Parts: sequence; C-alpha cells; structure tokens
Amino acid sequence: MSTMSSVGGGRSTNNRGGGGRGRGGRGRGRGGRRSGEKSSTPSKRYEGGRGNKSRSNTPQHSGSNSSNPSGTRRRAATAPSTKKDGELGAASHTVSEEYRIQLTQVLLNLRETDNQDSITMPPDLTNTQRKFVHELSRQLGLKSKSYGKGEDRRVVISKILVGAGGTNSMMGSMSNDQNGRRNDNDLPLAEDYKNVPKIVVGKSGEDALKRHLNLFPPTSLEQAESRETGSSMLLKDDNMVQGNGTINDVLLTSQESLSHERISHKGRPKEKMTNEKIQQQRIYNHRIAQDEMKANPQYKQMMQQRKKLPAFAYAPDICNIVRNKKNRVIILTGDTGCGKSTQVPQFLLDDPEIGPTCNIIVTQPRRISAISVAERVAQERCESAGKSVGFSVRLESSMSKKTQLLFVTPGVLMKKLHPDSGEDTTGGERNRLGTTNFIIMDEIHERDKNTEFLMIALQDLIEERDDLQLILMSATMPTRDLAEYWRGVGTRTNNDNCNSSSPADDEWGDEGLMPIEINIPGRTYPVQEFFLEDVLMMTGFVDDNKDAPDMLQIDADLMSLLGATNQSSITATPASMPSLIDSTLKCVMCNKSGFSSAEELGSHIAVCCGSGGESMADLEDRIRGTSNFDSYVSVPEVEDIAAGGGGDDLFDIMENELEDYDEIDDEVLVRKWDGESPFVTDAGPSGKLTLTEEESLLRYQTMYDDDEVNYDLLLELVRYIDKSSYGDGAILVFFSGWREISEFALLLETTPPFNDRTEYNVHLLHSGIPSKDQRKVFVKPSHGVRKIVLSTKTSVTIEDVAFVIDTGRAKEKSYDPHLKTSTLQDSWISQASAKQRRGRAGRCKAGVCFHLFSRRRHGIMRAFIESELLRTPLEELCLQTKRLNLASGGPDDPDGIPAFLGKAMSPPHSKSIANALELLVNLGAMDEETNELTDLGVCLSALSLEPRVGKMLIMSHLIGCTREAACMAVAMSSKSPFTIPPPSLRKASDTAKVKLSEGSESDQITFLKVIHKRDAVAKRGMSALTSFCRQHYLNASSLNQISNLRSHVSRELENLGFPPCSKQGYHNRNGDSLAFLQASICAGLYPNVAWRRKGDVNFSTITRQKAKTHLSSVNAVKSQPLSTKCQVAEDEVELVVFGELVKGKMMFTMDNTTHLVSPLPLLLLCGQLHVRPITFAATETSKETTQSLLSVDEWLVFICDPNIASALVVLRNRINAAFKSITSDPSTFADLPAKEKDAVDTLSTVLQSGHHQCLRQRERKR
Repeated sequence: MSTMSSVGGGRSTNNRGGGGRGRGGRGRGRGGRRSGEKSSTPSKRYEGGRGNKSRSNTPQHSGSNSSNPSGTRRRAATAPSTKKDGELGAASHTVSEEYRIQLTQVLLNLRETDNQDSITMPPDLTNTQRKFVHELSRQLGLKSKSYGKGEDRRVVISKILVGAGGTNSMMGSMSNDQNGRRNDNDLPLAEDYKNVPKIVVGKSGEDALKRHLNLFPPTSLEQAESRETGSSMLLKDDNMVQGNGTINDVLLTSQESLSHERISHKGRPKEKMTNEKIQQQRIYNHRIAQDEMKANPQYKQMMQQRKKLPAFAYAPDICNIVRNKKNRVIILTGDTGCGKSTQVPQFLLDDPEIGPTCNIIVTQPRRISAISVAERVAQERCESAGKSVGFSVRLESSMSKKTQLLFVTPGVLMKKLHPDSGEDTTGGERNRLGTTNFIIMDEIHERDKNTEFLMIALQDLIEERDDLQLILMSATMPTRDLAEYWRGVGTRTNNDNCNSSSPADDEWGDEGLMPIEINIPGRTYPVQEFFLEDVLMMTGFVDDNKDAPDMLQIDADLMSLLGATNQSSITATPASMPSLIDSTLKCVMCNKSGFSSAEELGSHIAVCCGSGGESMADLEDRIRGTSNFDSYVSVPEVEDIAAGGGGDDLFDIMENELEDYDEIDDEVLVRKWDGESPFVTDAGPSGKLTLTEEESLLRYQTMYDDDEVNYDLLLELVRYIDKSSYGDGAILVFFSGWREISEFALLLETTPPFNDRTEYNVHLLHSGIPSKDQRKVFVKPSHGVRKIVLSTKTSVTIEDVAFVIDTGRAKEKSYDPHLKTSTLQDSWISQASAKQRRGRAGRCKAGVCFHLFSRRRHGIMRAFIESELLRTPLEELCLQTKRLNLASGGPDDPDGIPAFLGKAMSPPHSKSIANALELLVNLGAMDEETNELTDLGVCLSALSLEPRVGKMLIMSHLIGCTREAACMAVAMSSKSPFTIPPPSLRKASDTAKVKLSEGSESDQITFLKVIHKRDAVAKRGMSALTSFCRQHYLNASSLNQISNLRSHVSRELENLGFPPCSKQGYHNRNGDSLAFLQASICAGLYPNVAWRRKGDVNFSTITRQKAKTHLSSVNAVKSQPLSTKCQVAEDEVELVVFGELVKGKMMFTMDNTTHLVSPLPLLLLCGQLHVRPITFAATETSKETTQSLLSVDEWLVFICDPNIASALVVLRNRINAAFKSITSDPSTFADLPAKEKDAVDTLSTVLQSGHHQCLRQRERKR
C-alpha cells in the first residue's frame, strides 16, 4: 500500500484562485457529509494498490448537442449554474481550481509510476469532486469506479493495461459457460466457441489453395508448422540441413535478414570538382550576380524599401560577428515584421568578405514559407528565383549551379545530411553538407519535430566541421534556454576558439562558451490589452445573474455598517430604518442618489465606474483604509428631516445631480474610439484586481465553466466593441476549431444587428475552407461596414484589424505514450501564443486585444508551446536516425536511438521512443536487439511517407494494385481534399461524399475515387474542374497537390528499384477491385484494427479502447452501416481498419476508416499468425470433431477447418518469403522464384473469393 500526498476531499472553496473562504455544502449527496460538517484537511492519504481487479468501464458522459434547426435563435452557451461545489447537481467546474490542479498532478504521477496500478481516493469527497475525478480519469485514459456506501464510499482509479494477449484482449472470446462446469481434463464443446468468427475462403479460394499445394507440395517442416505453431522445432528434417551441414535458419524464423548496403545506385557517380575549383567558380558567379543586380534600374528602389526595415540597420553588426570564425553559433531574435528572414541572408551574400565564397542554406518550417521568402529575396535582388537565390521543397525546386542562397524545409535539409546526398567532396571523404558553410534556421520557436531533430544532428556536425557556422533565428524563443543548450558547441575540442567579447560572458561566467546573441526590435503599433475581469466590468455580463443570497448578504452588510456608524445619531426604530435610507442613500463615486434600498445601492456600486473624479483603485484603497462609512454613503441626520430642514434642498440636490449624471452618461455613449487615442473604457489593465473585479470574476467562474467558450459573453463583447468604436475597424476572433467557429457564426446570423449583411461582413478562416473564400478576409469592406473574422489561424495578418478577441483556447494534437494514441483536445494556449494573437491587432495600426481569460490564468500559462517531439509519434525520426548513421548502437547503448533523441533541447518521453521502436520492429523494419534497419526498413526510410503507409504501398506490389495504392498513400499523407461546409450545407456535403465513395465504405478508397474523377474532369479544362470541386465540396488545391505527390512517390520507388507506379504490369494486374484495395490498406495500417459484434455501437481496439468513426469519415454519415448499431450475425464480427486513433475530451475517434469485409487479409498479411488444433467433445447430436484456431498476435482469433487453416499457414509463409525477396532487391520483382510467384497468384484468388463469399453470407443472413 503506497501513500501519496495531495489535496483532500471535502467541501471545496469556490475561490478559483485558492485564496478565498470555503463554504459548507447544502444537502447530502451519495457518500457525502451532512450539511455543516467541516472540510477535510488539506493533505490526504491516497491508498495505492497493485493489480486492482476492477474491470468496470468509466461512466459515459455525453457532450452537448451542437445541432440546431435552421432559422431559430441559437443559444450556444449553457445556462449559468448557481449550484456550488457539494450541492446536488453542481457542475464539475465548480470544484476549486487548486483542487483540480493538484488532482491532475496526482493522476499524471500514477500514469508515470511503473510499480503502482491504482490509487484510492479519500472517502470524504463531495459529490462534485467525485464527478470531477471520474471525468478527469476518463480524459487521462484511466479507469475509475466508486465502491461502498454512505460514509465509506470511495473512488478507485486504476490503469488500463495496454497490449495484446490474454483472454480479455481476444476478439473471439469463448462463451462464459465454459469455465466452472467441467474439469480441465474434459474436452470443450463446440457450443463454447459459437461466438468465435469462422474463416471462409469460398469455392474458388479452396480450389486455388489445393492447386498451389499440389503444384508445390509443402515440406515436412511446413506441414508441421501449418498444424501447430512451433511444432517444427521438435523435428529433424533433411530440409533443415544445408549441404555444408549448417542449419538453414530461414526455415525456422520469419525474421528478415539484415543488410547494410541494399540500395543500388544506377550508373557511376559523376566526377566531382575539387574544393578549390568550386570556390573559384563560386567567386566568379557571385561577382557576375552582384554586377547585374546593381545595374538593374529597380535596384535603388529595392534598396530604399529594404532600408525601411528595422533589421537593415544591424547589417554591419551581424556581418562583423559572422566574420569572426570563432563564433560558431549565433542566436538572433527579432519581433515579427523586423525583416530578419529576408535580410540576414542577404547581409552575408552582399558582404565583400563573406559573400564571394559563401554557400548558405536557410530552413523555413513550411514549404509555402520557403517558396515565398525565396521569391521575395530574389525580387529584392532584381532576379528571378533559381539563379543566385533558389528554393528546394517537397515536389518543387528552383535552383542551379549558380545558387548560393538556398531556402529549404527542415525535411529537405535532413535528406542532405545523408553522406550519399551528393554534398560530399572528392578525395574519398563522405562529408555531410561538404559544400555548405552557413546554415540559417529560421522560425525555430515553432519547434517542429524536424527542426528539433536537426538541432541534435547539427551539434555533432559543428564539432566535426570547423568551417561551418550556424545562425538560429526566432521571434519568441527563450534565448536563455537556447543559449544554454548550445553552450560550448564548436569549442569543446579547442579552447582557443573562445570569444571573450561575448555579451553573455558576464551573465554566465563561463567565458567564450556561450553563443553570441543579437536582438532586433520589431515594427509594431501599441495594443491595449484587457482580460476577462475587464470584459466582465465593461459588458456587465454577470450583473443580472446575481443570486438572492449574495444580494441579501450585501444588504445585511450595508445595514450593519450604517447601524454602526450612525448609532449615536439615528433614533428611528429598526422598522423605520429602511424607509429612511430609501430616500437618502447616495454614491460618492458618481454622486448619484435616490436609491430605493441598500440592495439597489450595492448593485450600483458593484458596476459603477465612477464619474465623480475618483478611480476604482483609489476608492478601494480609501475603503480599506478607513471605517467611516459616512465618507461613502451620505445619510442626513434624522433630526434635520424631522424638523423639515434640508428635506427640500436634499431632493433638489438629488434631482440636479441625477440630471448631471445623465448628461455625463450620454456623453460617454456618444464618444467612440477613433483608432488612435486610448480605447474608451474605465476598466484599466491593472495587475491588481479590485474588490468589484474579484467578485465579478468569482461569480462568473462559479456560474460558467471557463474551460469552455462562452458564446453569450463573446456576443456581448462584440456588441460592446461595435457600440464603442467606429465601424472601420475589423474584429478578429480566435477560436480553437471549426465547431466553435460554426457555433458562433450561426449565433451571429440569427442575432440583430449582426445578421444585417449591409452593415456587417462575417468571414470564416479555417484550413478546411477553400482558398478562394479564405482570401476574402483580406478585402477591406466599404466605409461604415464592420468586418468580423472568425479564425483558427494565429499567424494571419489582416491590415484593417483593430480589435482582437482571444478565447485563449486552441486545439492541440499531442501524443499519449501511455495509451499509444494521439490526442486532439482543447487546451489553454501558451503565453507566447497569447502575445502573438495580441500582436495581430498591432501590425498595421494601433489596436485593442480582449483576452477571455483572467490575469491569474495568464500568469500560470506555460511560457511557450512544447516541442513537437513531445507531441507526435517518433517512428519516422527513428528511421531517419538510422538511415543517416547518427545512432549506430542498440536500444540500450550510449550511441543508440534513445540516447540520440535524448540529447534534444526537450527530450521526448522514454515511452514514446520505446513505442516507436516497438512499432518498427512489429512492422519488420527494424531488428529488435540491434535496431539495425532490415531490408524493409531501408525502403521505408527512403519514402516520404509514414512507415505504415509506406509498407502498404510496398505490399501492394504483391497484391497487384500499386497504382491505386499510391493514390491512397499520398491522400492519407496529405490534407483532406474535402472542404468543411457551413452547417446549413452539411447534409448536402455528406450526400456528395457518400455518392463519391460508390459504396466502398472506405475513406481511403473514396479518396481514390475522387482522384480518378478529378483526372478525368481535368482533361476538360480548369473551369470544369472548378465546377466539379464546387459541386462536391472539394478543395481544388488539395487535389492538385495529391496528384503531384503521386509522381514524387513513384520516383522514390523507382530510385529503390521498383517499377513505376503508373506503368501497366504485374504490380497493377488486379486494378481497383475492393478486395485487393482493402487488403493493401489492412497490410499497411495493422494493428490499427477495431471490431464490434451485433448490437454494439462502439468499436474495440487492440489497446482496449472504445471508439467511434470520426465525424469527417464517410462511414460516419447516417446512411452508412458503420454509423448505426452493428447488424451482423451472432457468429460474425464487423471489422474496420483506421489510420489513426485520436483521443478527444471524452471519446476516442478513428479517422481514415475502411470497412473490412473479409478477415483473410489479417491472416495472410498482418502480424504474427499462430495456429493450434482444438478438439470438441461429442454430444448426443454430434461426433467428436477437430478444428483449428487461428490467431493474429494472440488477439484476433478465428476458427477454421483444419485443412484450410493448414493451407493458409503455408501460403502465408510463402508470401512472407516473396515479400522479403522484393524488399531485399526490388529490381528482381519480375523474376520471383516459381513457388513464390505462384503463391502470389494464389493470394489474389483467395482474397477475391473470400471477399465475395463473405458478402454472400452476409446478404443471406440478413
């Protein structure tokens, strides 16, 4: 039993800052305490257990329904809750923020601990806390279940064990009646296995298997293995002994042989120039290019534009630092818009000392950025891209022998790191990037995985190359951490290279080891910044929702203060006091009086901005510093009123003051923000909350879940902005995803005055929207028309934006190494992202930014976004590490892959690396002991595809559908060609998608059908293609990119020795038959397979997760079979293959799904196939019979006739041998041995026959 210290249960405080008073809960819930009981102590014992036996599922929580009938007013936000933590029916967000943070850390520690499987929560949790525990456990992939009753009720949280094997993980589990009714020596009954699905191959399939085995009879070894896996180890067969007496291991294992030099290179390499000749040619080309640039008539105009950029003034300083070869690593930071991306490379190129011999590579994180920056730099140099300035990205390049400045993506630079990339010089050396002497890595603050990978590799390369210099450029990267990471790089072997003039020397005290840092200021305009508490005060959003107990408390407090300060002078009875105050209460902040009650005065004070010349902050300080309430509420003496003195004057004064107040209020309403002076509001961006702001914020966070976007508050804020400023300033609202954008867009469409198209233009900006519609957001509207942009793109710059509304949320995709799944969830953005969003309002003019989160929340946000190495699977990087010879050791060696990736600035989780290596080993791409690449691994590392997708493409050569598999592969690796329609057109879009699928029940095959139709329509011209895309809700640019990628992937396969994808031949013999397309998809994407039985709604995966098809899938459309309950027979299962399992907030979803008709592709092409005989006992109606159990990785279990099972096992082994042959030497694909060639032909017949037989059986049973 382990003990963990954390926050305890009990009635938690409603103060989300953790500093307020707690309140006792009302009523008594299940397992809670009675009202009035004390809260538990802050520290509680969590009882940890090993191997908890609970197997119940976490309670299901349904999300909000986002549907809405067309034409009705939509209230997207939920009704505010007035229930507190501990009250029956209170929402989980009412649990204190402190408790939520601490419990989250406890459960995260449980996931990381290897020697603990469960913890038990304290028994004194409130109902609300217990609800939050269940919800959080589900989000983190843990199981939670409550046990006991009353005061002894506890919540046990345990891990979900992930992995294959065991009865509970088997798809074909036996009947529950088997255990306990006979002893272990009795034979099982066939009835016990009635739910295990049966394998059928059809008449044609059986005939093909018999023909193949008659033509190529199995050896005794193959016969033994085909009856029961592992039985061949007991044999001493002549076939196992070779001529020299050694054992033929190929017959005993399916492990692929290793080879270090497998890829043949066509032709002899061209003789390369020596370094001296290269330098001479480069100097000559540089002189010619400089002369042509300066002679161009546009040169002076371009120089004038360049000089306006802030970076231009730093050219001498930058060049001076670069000239000093001791400065191996230079860190350059500059705000967005300072010109560092376009100017710094040109500074080096134009410098008379650096430029003539320089060869510069600049990385940009995206291909579009690399192309656009290269073209801009070329334009500034009065030339076209491809001369001295060029680019090289995926699918496109523009460069020549004269190119000295090359813009690339990080992925292209990774390929250039290979010793055989063509960058090495003569003399027999295999020098990485041998002709490059400057590398500039731009936008490193984005921390994409390839950039992080390059930073690891370049550290070692700089140590090897004394002529290589690195410049790291960023906008918001923390330079302290970056400088520490690069400390001493390039000086570790020669202390003489220390630069004592480094400005970082004094700070770090380690002379000469820190890289030089340069900062370039930006060119932005001032932006006012407001947070949630300011927004609440501006809009008065929570004022109308005050609950009665709070107002009664305010009334009582005011009465007590009045009684205490005027006790000596007030002689009226308590009953007459209210009537006395009714006519005399006065607010000194604005001099308003005439309040009907103390409650009304309290309501006014809570929102009063003070037009009496005193600020809220000063007033609060004065209230806290004195006890004389008469200073703030003016109450005349009772004697004066009784004597009739002062009464008329009092009411005259009140009337005059009310008139003055009304005039001031009207003046404020008329005055609007002009876009230059400070924004019109009395709520200032103070770091210290006033009492009123604190109370408003607390009330809001009690009524609403601040983890969700409040559309009603957002609407009120847009209305407030619209009334407070002129209509020529656009409003840019940042959301986390398409659902949030469409929700608010629909709300605007149904809410006056924003539904008036003549006064308001509402634009949506999302990656799923066609580019033509995206470009509309940059068009400035007519005078007097307000533009409202709803966007998920943080990096967008729109010139006329004056107001930014930041919801503070973003959909972030990450990787959960414990669940081996990707997660896509709404989360709080980083402080750097908040700064970037704020800056969208200050790029071209002064602006205002409203953050819909509190200053307190902003203070605890992470400073920067995490590295992509922490948020993505690592299979591709592991392959590249081996391909580039950067880690030659095994998994536990100091020079292995885990050690190499562990040198990253932010090292990935050890489980993430282990999961990647495990997947590559299971794919057959890597040796388990040494991590050396197999033949398949070498092929996969040369393809620009995810490893599983790459295997699908290579396997398609045997299946006979390579042309079609190439289309599906590139579509799976690209952005979806389908656009996201507005809610009103969602049904029409789904109908078009189903029509395009042609009944395939597959996203991958739907992509294939779309590409085929696109190719046919494109022949009729661009207008026909545009019309086709519009009718079917397709993105033309995405389709064109997919079409171009086919040629790119085909060239990569040809370089390996495979035949061209589009060429007719044996690898394309089976065309686009569904049986073969499904088989190729299955062969690559396994183990991404899920199943369900009759009556089930959700699918089960190998990781024991329940999942549904993603809403974007064609199989999620209501008319499709997979969108409803499973309708197959009792002895069948419904199988689906998927591209990725994504964990949402409350549910797992599968994207890129394919309905697998027959399980034969699983048995013949996937995982490890095991077979064992099973004998069923005789009954009164049947004799004793023997069947075979076939299992894939001891997870997917099927029952089969012994003869058919034996033939399938033999065929499977021969298919494996053929696959090994084509991966070891792709050029021999057309010359397979006769036995393997016939096995491949037999595979085609069996797959086709089994597919059709399953379809026929399913139709008959329906």
